[in-house]
Amino acid sequence: MRDRLAVVAFGGGTGLPVLLCGLRQTNADLITAAVTVADDGGSSGRLRQELGIAPPGDLRNCLVALAGRRRLAEVFNYRFEGGAELRDHSVGNVIIAALADMSGGFCEGVEQAGWFLRIKGSVYPAATESLTLVVHHDDGSVTRGESTVREAGRAVRRVAIEPAGAAAPPAVLRAIERANVVVLSPGSLFTSTIPALIGAGVPDALAAFAGPVVYAANIMTQPGETAGFTLSDHLRAITEHIGPMLTDVLVHSEELPTQLLFRYCGEGAAPVQIDRGAIERVGVRVRRARLLPDAMGAEMRHDPERLALAVREIAAAGRLAR
Repeated sequence: MRDRLAVVAFGGGTGLPVLLCGLRQTNADLITAAVTVADDGGSSGRLRQELGIAPPGDLRNCLVALAGRRRLAEVFNYRFEGGAELRDHSVGNVIIAALADMSGGFCEGVEQAGWFLRIKGSVYPAATESLTLVVHHDDGSVTRGESTVREAGRAVRRVAIEPAGAAAPPAVLRAIERANVVVLSPGSLFTSTIPALIGAGVPDALAAFAGPVVYAANIMTQPGETAGFTLSDHLRAITEHIGPMLTDVLVHSEELPTQLLFRYCGEGAAPVQIDRGAIERVGVRVRRARLLPDAMGAEMRHDPERLALAVREIAAAGRLAR
């Protein structure tokens, strides 16, 4: 009999939707996504500033990834190109904002959007209120806002959130209790992955969790955020923010395409070095799998189905002793 897969996935950006899409395609039994709400740029940032709601963009992408109504999902992703007020807004962002206003709360608005799209699973904001990212840089400076990381161009030491102590939705904590695997999706380490994890209640829930906690590792470093980071540096940063919860790290096992490597390196990125000895010394097991698609476009992105199947295999193997 196929092993039941009940997964809670944390993150945002482009990495979490890729994982969710794979989980939907491979018929995971119970999918819960906890999505960062620290974005302050683009359409999400404008709606956040004008309406006082949490940024909907990352949540919209996750709803679309899990949507059963694919045609409606295309409408949600449509972005206006003309006009003054609607230019660059995604239809889905505006709909989520409207539903939040009509239903009396942002979490409720996201839930209603998921109902319209007939999503497989559940999507929640990682905190019950909009968050501002407080970024502490290596040079001692402090900036506020996710967008400042790219603008500052300085190495990041750690991040915090305002308001401090903002709570994760109770439904996310309940989902962790009934899951058999938790996954930290690929994505920007300090502005996507970690902000999705530091809602009050999540570190304690992960500490009590009995199954594997898996980090699906980034393939490339990110300029201005993780330049020069090895894989153990990524794990160290996660541990410093939420505690020693990780049991497994999932890495791509094949060589990377040369042409794409040249382009990434020209932009200041480099392959994340897998320093296996340092990783295993902190009790995290390295899991290797073929994670990239056979044919790639301009971006080096995980293959949804291969990523989801690798997560299923780890879940089936069970939690390793710490």
